[in-house]
Amino acid sequence: MQNTHLRTYVKKHPDNKMAWYLLGKEYLNEGQEAKANYCFQQAGEVYEAFERSKAPADIWVDYQNKLVEMGEQKEKKQRVRKLWLTLVMLLVLALVPPADAPGFSRDTATALTDALAATDDQEEQAGEASVADSEGNDSSVFTAGTFGGGSQGETALAEAWAGAGSNVQTSAVLGMQMSGQWSLWKRNMPVKYIVQTNNKGRLTAQSYDAKQCDCEPPEVSTEVKQLAAAWTAKQEVVASLSSAIGSYRKKNGAWPKNVNQLAQPFPNNVLGETSPGMSQMFPVLLAMHQQGKATKPQTGTATVDNAVDSADVFGDTLGGVPFLKEPLEIVVDKKNHRLALLSGDTIIRNYEVGLGGDRTPEGTFVISDKVVNPNGRSNGEFGTRGMQLSDTNYAIHGTNEPDSIGLDESLGCVRMNKADVEELFALAPQGTPVRIGTDLLPDTVVVPEAKDRYKDTLVPKQNNPNKTYHWLN
Repeated sequence: MQNTHLRTYVKKHPDNKMAWYLLGKEYLNEGQEAKANYCFQQAGEVYEAFERSKAPADIWVDYQNKLVEMGEQKEKKQRVRKLWLTLVMLLVLALVPPADAPGFSRDTATALTDALAATDDQEEQAGEASVADSEGNDSSVFTAGTFGGGSQGETALAEAWAGAGSNVQTSAVLGMQMSGQWSLWKRNMPVKYIVQTNNKGRLTAQSYDAKQCDCEPPEVSTEVKQLAAAWTAKQEVVASLSSAIGSYRKKNGAWPKNVNQLAQPFPNNVLGETSPGMSQMFPVLLAMHQQGKATKPQTGTATVDNAVDSADVFGDTLGGVPFLKEPLEIVVDKKNHRLALLSGDTIIRNYEVGLGGDRTPEGTFVISDKVVNPNGRSNGEFGTRGMQLSDTNYAIHGTNEPDSIGLDESLGCVRMNKADVEELFALAPQGTPVRIGTDLLPDTVVVPEAKDRYKDTLVPKQNNPNKTYHWLN
């Protein structure tokens, strides 16, 4: 039985309140309430703190297993040093407010075990690096978690805790709202947690959600807010470029050599707009695609000339890889009159659109032609942008009838407001899959303010003077 090991651990470390708490949970699961209550009394404030944290049960099991594992390791030759480190780590846990430490993932527990196995030399080097960071070389990374519907970003917080260390002084968790099965990505997501490593290598966690921590949290610094906004915008660029690389490969059977190959005049305009940062991102993203996974490129992997280290590109992202990993997809909901740009289960944009009711076909398509000013006009029935759906007479396009947005007045096409269709044209590469159906998306509109729209440099010559489009508007 697991509690046999915990009892042994508690006997050896009667002052460890976290161990008392975990032993009490074991007794409670076995129906031995009297013994459980005694353990909870010994756990004191740790019991009070973590009973309010509502941590998922499997996280506690993982942590408990690691605690027992560490207890057994203490019988080895480095017993004294490892015991001291364990007590320090448990003390950190006990001092974190309940909302700040909802639990630990397996990666987090592994990180604790790895810390115990560190040599004295590694600890000394880490201390020196932390001091260096505190003297001005601050390293901040960002990630995001879903908050709402019973989720309080536990996984993101655990990953931030596990990823912290001497080279990462600040890890910030931004908050995405949840709507049904979807996470809603926004340009100005609030900072929910910050995990920091001080100059002594000690980890601390601060919640910035007053309701969650039942406290009066401090203000998030202007610098962190600015860095978070820049990080969020950058992830959108990464998602667009990464999807464009995949689309090019699928269409041409070969990898693109540079960003310029993706941003050609019509009809080879896989990308509609480019940003200066894409040239630096490209080699790293290409290497990830070539290796078939969204992880750091292997050291020494041959990809393109003048390859850039992934740390230079994704050093500001927790884990060193893109946050929006899944290829972009467009989903159109005929019931709610919504068009969403997705990456996996994350909604990056959710626009209101005009449709044609039963005249709008359901099914799966891809963006084929991407055209600026269809039929040579910016004020025509198709507006300033058009994206044809496969080899059909249907398209996603602008409109000169903005009052029809939200209604079923088209002949089957998807109508969008000018600012919306221009942003979608810039974000969604040629080859992006499009799925049209009913009751697929939330009603919530996810669109940035005008100043935060995704807009970079328009690729020249994206009109098509050689064809007159007869889309069904």
